[in-house]
Order: sequence, then C-alpha cells, then structure tokens
Amino acid sequence: MKRISPFLTYTLTLGFVATILLFPCFRGMAQSALSGIPFTRNFLPVEYHAGIQNWFITQNRQGLVYIANNFGLLEFDGDHWQVYGVKNGTKVRSVAIDSRGRIYVGGQGDFGYFFPNERGQLSYVSLADSLDRKFRNFDEAWSVYLDNDLVYFCTFSNIYVYNQRTFTIVQSAHGIDHSFLVNRQLYVNQPSSGLGTLEGSVIRLIKGGDFYKGKSIAGILPLHDNHLLVATFYEGIYRYSEGISQPWREDLQAFLKGSIVNCITRLRNGNFAIGTQNNGLLVLDAEGNLLMQLGSGRGIESPTVLSIYEDDLNNLWVGQNNGLAYVELGSPFTFINKQTGLPGSGYSAYLHKTKLYLGTNTGVYVRDKNDKADFKLIDNTRGQVYHIGEYGNNIMIGHHNGATSVQGASAARLSYEPGSWVFQSLKDHPAQLIEGVYAGLQVYDFVNGQWKFRKKLKGFGESSRVMAQDPSGDLWVTHGYKGAYKIKFSPSLDSIQQVKFYGADKGFPSNLLINVFKVRNELLFTSTTGVYKYDAKTDRFIPDDFFTPRLGKNDQVWFIREDAMGNIYFISRDHIGVFRKNALGEYILEENVFNKIRKYLNDDLISIAILQNNEVLFGAKDGFIHYDPAMKVNRTPIFQTLIRTVGTSNNGDSTLFFGNHSVHDSITDKQQPDFKPELPYASNSIDFTFAATSYEGNADLTYQYYLENYEKGWSEWSSKTLKEYTNLKEGNYIFHVHARNVNGEVSREATYAFTILPPWYRSVWAYSIYGISVIALLFTGFNLLDRKYQREQKLLEQKQQEELSQKDTELEMLSQQSQEEITRLQNEKLESELQHMNNELATSTMHLLNKNEFITGVKNQLAHILKKNNHEEIKKELTQITRNIEQNISADADWEHFQFHFDRVHGDFTNRFKASFPTLSPQEIKLSAYLRMNLSSKEIAQLLNISVRGVEISRYRLRKKIQLDRNKNLQDFILNF
Repeated sequence: MKRISPFLTYTLTLGFVATILLFPCFRGMAQSALSGIPFTRNFLPVEYHAGIQNWFITQNRQGLVYIANNFGLLEFDGDHWQVYGVKNGTKVRSVAIDSRGRIYVGGQGDFGYFFPNERGQLSYVSLADSLDRKFRNFDEAWSVYLDNDLVYFCTFSNIYVYNQRTFTIVQSAHGIDHSFLVNRQLYVNQPSSGLGTLEGSVIRLIKGGDFYKGKSIAGILPLHDNHLLVATFYEGIYRYSEGISQPWREDLQAFLKGSIVNCITRLRNGNFAIGTQNNGLLVLDAEGNLLMQLGSGRGIESPTVLSIYEDDLNNLWVGQNNGLAYVELGSPFTFINKQTGLPGSGYSAYLHKTKLYLGTNTGVYVRDKNDKADFKLIDNTRGQVYHIGEYGNNIMIGHHNGATSVQGASAARLSYEPGSWVFQSLKDHPAQLIEGVYAGLQVYDFVNGQWKFRKKLKGFGESSRVMAQDPSGDLWVTHGYKGAYKIKFSPSLDSIQQVKFYGADKGFPSNLLINVFKVRNELLFTSTTGVYKYDAKTDRFIPDDFFTPRLGKNDQVWFIREDAMGNIYFISRDHIGVFRKNALGEYILEENVFNKIRKYLNDDLISIAILQNNEVLFGAKDGFIHYDPAMKVNRTPIFQTLIRTVGTSNNGDSTLFFGNHSVHDSITDKQQPDFKPELPYASNSIDFTFAATSYEGNADLTYQYYLENYEKGWSEWSSKTLKEYTNLKEGNYIFHVHARNVNGEVSREATYAFTILPPWYRSVWAYSIYGISVIALLFTGFNLLDRKYQREQKLLEQKQQEELSQKDTELEMLSQQSQEEITRLQNEKLESELQHMNNELATSTMHLLNKNEFITGVKNQLAHILKKNNHEEIKKELTQITRNIEQNISADADWEHFQFHFDRVHGDFTNRFKASFPTLSPQEIKLSAYLRMNLSSKEIAQLLNISVRGVEISRYRLRKKIQLDRNKNLQDFILNF
C-alpha cells in the first residue's frame, strides 16, 4: 500500500468535537494543579515568509533553529528568518544536523545537505544526484537520521544509507511506511507485513511486528527495560515488549484515535509530548496521565501539530499546520487568563482547600484544582474585585459594589456601602472584623458562623485600601496621596478614639504612595523612595534594616509579600524578585528569572498572592501569572550572539558574510584568519546584522557593540540588530557584539575582523611610485638646482666684481666728495673767517670814521671859537689843542691796526700793491686800500683827514703813478687786483 501522508487529513472534525465532549477533564492542566497556560510565542507564515506547514525541527550548536518547511529549509536565529531552497524548489520534509554542523535534509524527490560556502552562505548539495538512475526516482524522503557517520535517508520505496562516501541502498519488496531510529536501531514499518528492523541491508520483521501490519506508525520511543512506545496515526498508542503490543492507556485510546497522532517525543523530565491532527499539543506524564493540552486559542494557533522539538531549556518548538510556536514548558511561569476561562485584569487570589478563587475587574472566578476545568464565574460577583480572603471560615470579597461573602456557587451581599477595599482581623477581637471602604472604616461581627454588618465608624472618612495592625493593637491605614494614619479604637470597637497623621514631617520622603505591609512579623512602610519602619521612641519613621541595605534608599517598592517559608517576594520600580531564605537563615536575592514577567504585570493595584502551597500568583493585565518555585530552571542554555550578515553599502548592497564560519568540513563559532576580508577603500561603509539564540520571554533581547580601533567602548544597550559604520579610514578593525536576554544573562561576544585598504593614492604601490617619483624629481631638481647654482655663482661673481668696481667708484667718488666737502668746509671756514675779518675791518673803519668825524667836528668848533675869541692865552691854548687833535687824526697806530685786518681779508693787498707799484706813497697806499673797500670819497676824506677835493686829486695822482689807462675805472682795477 502506497503511503499517503495523513498530515493532510482534515476530515475528522466531527470526531474531534465528540472527543472534546467525551473528555472535558483533559483540558487545562500543567505540572502544578494550579498552573495555567505556559508562555507561548507564536509565529505565523506572514512573519517568517515561508510555507504554512513545518514538518521537522532541530537546532545546531550555535542555537540556530532549522525547520523542514514547505518552501525549503527555514532558519531562525532569534530575530531573522531565512529560507534556503533545495535544487528543485520542492518541500523539505525532514532535517538533521551532524556533529560537524552539516545540515542534512530530505524532501520531495531529493535529499542532500547544506553547508556554508566561503562567504558563509548555506549552499545545497544534492546527494541523490550521485545515485544510479535506477535508484534516483523516488517520491518522498520523509525522514533523515544520523548514527555517528552514517546517514539514513528514508523514503517510501528505499532506505539510502550514506557513509560519507558511498551509498548502500536498502530495498523493500513490501513498500515502506515510516522509519524510526531508536537507540541506534532503525525500525522500518512495512504496511503489508508489519514492523521490522534494518539488519545490514535487509529489513527483518521483529517478533510480534505483524501487529502493525496495515497500521501507519507516527513514532517509536524507547521505554524502560527495552520496552517501546509505538504511536500510530489512527489506532492510538501501544506499549511493545517481547513481541506483545498492548494499549498504553486503555482509557486514552479512543481520545488518541480521534485526535490522530502526528508525532510523539519523550521529554527530558520523562513526560511525553504528542502532536495531534485535531487536538493540538498534548503533554502526558510517564504513566500516560494527561497533564496539559494546547490547541487553537489555547496557547498555540492551530489544532494540528506536525512536529515537536525540545531544546536545552526544556522548552518546545512546535511545528503546526499553519505556523510555529515556542512553548516554554521549562519555565516556572504560566498564564491564567481568558484562555483558561478567566477574563479581565487580575487583582486578588486566594486558595481555599482545593478551590482557587481569582478576582479580576470582571468578577470572582473559581476552579477546583482537581477538576481540571476552566474557571467559572461566581454568581452575584460580576464587577470590580479588590480583595479575596478567608475570615472565620468565610470567603470574603472586597467588591466595588460592597462587601460580599461566598455562599457555595453564589455570593451574598453583606453591606451596601460602596467600595469595599480590604478586611482586617484584629488580634484582641477575634469576633470582629474591620473593613476598609472608599470613605472610612466599617465593623462586622461574627454571628452564628457568619459575618454580620454592625456599623460604619465615625471620625475617619479617608479611603482605606491598605491597612495593617501593629503589635500594640493600633490600626495603620495608608492613603495613596495623603499619608499614613494611626487609629486607636474604643475597647468595644464602637468608635474611633484617636486618629494621628504621619507624613513628610515624620520621616517619610513625601506624603505620596505610602503603603504598609507585614513582613518578618513587623510593619514595613513604603513611599516614593525607600522602605521605612515606625520607631515608637521618637514617634517617627526611619529606614528599615532589611530592604534598605539590599535595594538602596532610592528604589520605590510597590508591593511586598512573605510566604510561609520566609521567602519575601516584592515588586519595585527597579527590581522584581524574591529574597529567598536558605537553611542558614540568610536571604539571597533572586530576580533575573522574574524579569520576563514584568511587562505583563498589572500597573494598577499591583498584587502578589501567596497560595497555601507557597506557589505565587502575580496580578497581570490579562489575568494572573502563576509561579511555581518547585520548578528549577535550567540556566545552561545555548545562548550565543551571532553575526548574521556583514555587508558594504557604498556602491550598492554587497554582502560579504552570510553568518556561518567554517573550517575544513566543520562549522565553527569563530572567524578563521584566512577569511578576514580586505576591503577596498571604496567599500569603507560596513553594516552588520546580528542576533542571539535566546527565545524565552518573547525574546526581549538587547545588544551592545563596538568597533575596535574606531570606538573606545561598548555602546548603550539597545534592541537594534543592525549597526552601520560609514567612511571608515584604512586600517584593521574588529567588530564586537554581545546580547543580554530577559533573564539578565549576557552571552559570549561575537567578533568579526576585517581590513579597510587605503585608497589607491595611499596604497603601497602608490607610495612606491610616489617614492620613485620623488627621487626622480629630487634628482632632476638637484641637477637643475646645481646648474642654476653654477649660473647664479657666475652671475654672483660678476655681480660681486661689478659691485666691487662700483664700490671703488663709490669710494673714489666718496673720497672726492669728501675732499670737496673738506675744501668746501675749509672755504666756508675761510669765508667765515673772512667774514669775521670783514666785520672787524668794517668795525675798525667805522670806528676810524666816527673818531675822525668826531675829532674833526671838535677841531672845527675850536677853530670857530678861535675866530671869535681874542684872548691870546686862550688862543694859544686852543691852537695847541687843535694841533694835538690833528696829530691824533694823523696817528699811524689806527692805520696799522686797520692794515692788519685789511690784508687778512683782501689777501695781503697793501703789500702786493706796494710791491707792484713801489713808487706809491703811504698816503696813496691808504687811498688804494680805501678804494678797494669801495668807500665813498667823503668817507675817504674823513679817513685821510683831507677834503673831498683832495681825495679827487689824490685819485688822479694815483692813476698816473700806476699808469692806469684813462678808459679804465680806478676803483674796478683796484677791486680786481
């Protein structure tokens, strides 16, 4: 019988409906009876851009996920999806990865492997093309199995055993349905004969194997003591041992038959995961008890599961008929929300015996943990719920409409005062209960096993959402934006005796966001910053000694709750986690595992509920998040940061690296030195894409990166998976990147080294050419300079000669000028002296003239007197005076003085003139001198003491003696002599 895939069967809708009706108890269970739906991340075809069906899933050492998809081999690195097609572009049905990283695939009419080329891009190599033509024509290679170096390619006609060099072909005369490798033994189901094993190159029927004749097997798993678990598509699941096959769980057979089992796998914790055609994903324990069912609208998107793969974190990759899902089975957190019948935001929770009560903004819901059904709404509780608690064996509800008490499947109103926040029992009043409402406090009495409303207390009208009683019996009520109040009641609780306010003036940082919690048997108060406790001695609030040293003074704590083991759960602005108490009484902070739930938590009226078995419920925006502390998280995951592509963008996109390093025939994590690219300077703009193989918590990954030799340190954490660098200078660079996952774990860094070559004008060849050119230019330049130097030397010598000649000429001229200057100066000196002598001569002449004129005047006056006076003696005396005057006028002393100066001025004129004309008398010499001085006749007459007429006669005589021509002027002659 030819095998036709049952995965395409969609005709059992009616059977599916009947199955759900017959087995409602199988829905909604996980490891803990109180847990909900595991965290699930769904991927639709529009997101991964490939075919809708995903047939097989596996993972390599780097954490990359590979899926056999309708469109080819689908790869997921945590951020990017990539499809690699096989040669003929057909569907890929199976995939397996060996220790070297080689990815073997089987598909329609072909099988082979993918391995990275020199640029790191996966390339497909068809092994089927190497077969003889008579074995090449086959239909589907549904399975690929690895056994050390052997690879089994299982088709519906033959089994091809590849030993890395050659093929061994195993043929079956009865046809092949499916094959399964179990403990290195290949089991082969032949529809016409039954289940057998491959021994050498022959398929031999196992003992009792004919039981499976005509049955289509979906999976075979090993059990203890050589037992096998054989899952069939349509006939349920059987336990095989010693040739006998029996139903694994008789009570489940009908359900499994209606579900149609597509695949089955054994989980590391011993449980089984089953993928069905109609009922989604089933998780069963080792005994076959159904623990959990996920299907359409309940964790995963499709009721048809085609493949299952468990990763190293015990989480499941689920291949579906229309997409993929990542189911965090290994996480201690699950959702209790509308998928489990609980709509609305979670505000309060309480576990009473086996019943779990949950309060949301839509009402109170209940489910018995042993019932396994969805949550049901309790009648008369619809609306906003603030609090659920047990008081005097009564389940009390703080409701927007007023206090309510649960009565079986319904609830009864206890008070019509709107806005019931919370209830507080008092240690000295076990029969009374205090209720905080929107506007004040109310008192209830316990009568005949039921709480009865007594009265609303006067004297305090503030909203009382948070309250706690201290050891002294006082009630503390905190207000969100006013402060804290300490309230004293009367002994009978009929009235409020005292209300005392505490705010910023009493030690709080402000009056805002003050809450009170009872932790470690003491009251702790929180505010905008810090945690405080009340000091009765000073009547003030002081920082507490537990949270303050551990979280600091500036953190804002929003909620605190302590479990029965002393573990303290808290939510603050900067942290969320638990201070876990060990056997020594020490507290160890555990917070990373809680990071993944922060974004889901309710940001209005935050709540943490501790259930009786120390499981925890966190109020969420959509229902609650259940935390099971008994589930220990495996924190040794495959978590690596990978550089997925490296490209240049200067001249259009060009990918240098496609994400896979290899050495010889193996994939490796590190770049090999031989594959360090050297890029031309024109390609100096580089972009990197990267991802990290951490898939938990919706993969809220952040990255840090830096480029060595370009940046000084790591960047800030960012969710970006692309980094671009532009206009890099030439040099050697190493790109570093690492990731941090939602749990705060940091991966190993990934690196990629590359070199930017200098531009052609700064290359070695260019510098060589530059060097040669410079040498040539220097040689030419030196030669030209030498020639120029020779020419300039000659010109310089000529110039120097000319300059020397010019200098000599200048010196001669300078000497001549100096001599002329000396002569000029001497002349000037002589002229000055001559001028001085002229001045003296003129002075002397004027002196003589004045003297003679004066004396002549005196003589004339005396002569006049002599004429008028007749007295002889007087005449005689006057005559004697006149003679003396005449002698004085004619004295030679004045002449000698005059002559001395005159000769100095006129070049020794008198001696020269006398020498030329020796016959001249002294009187004529004087006349000649006076004529040379260009004196007038009158002035000469005064000097010679003669009349003017006498001067004229003397001039005439002088002309004759010197024999001067009559036509010549005497005075001119004398002036020019």
